[in-house]
Amino acid sequence: MSPDAHSEYALNLQAEIERMLAADIVVLAAQSFVALFPGLYLGKQLGSGKIRKWLRQEFGKPRWTEGNTYAFDALTSEIELIYERARLASRQPSGQLMLLPRGVQLLAAPDPVAALREYL
Repeated sequence: MSPDAHSEYALNLQAEIERMLAADIVVLAAQSFVALFPGLYLGKQLGSGKIRKWLRQEFGKPRWTEGNTYAFDALTSEIELIYERARLASRQPSGQLMLLPRGVQLLAAPDPVAALREYL
């Protein structure tokens, strides 16, 4: 990659990270939940790495050798904490997220963001 291309890539990635960090975390949690959990039934598990992958799809695809990708890890953890706080999913010792009854209700909600705000 040429120095100019690398510089442009770094600027674009930084702009996407800033946009991601400025987003309403409850909106991101609701959007990621309804994007990732459909098709799962009560008690089934989902790999927590899928949240990170969803964030990368929404906010750019960083090279994992770059230090500023830690923002994706931090936001993934924050979203998992929101899932747990709202009792949508529970983190298992394996790192998987288990779908809980409220999570099933959120998937059926006409406005998942509003429903998640109520659960919190």
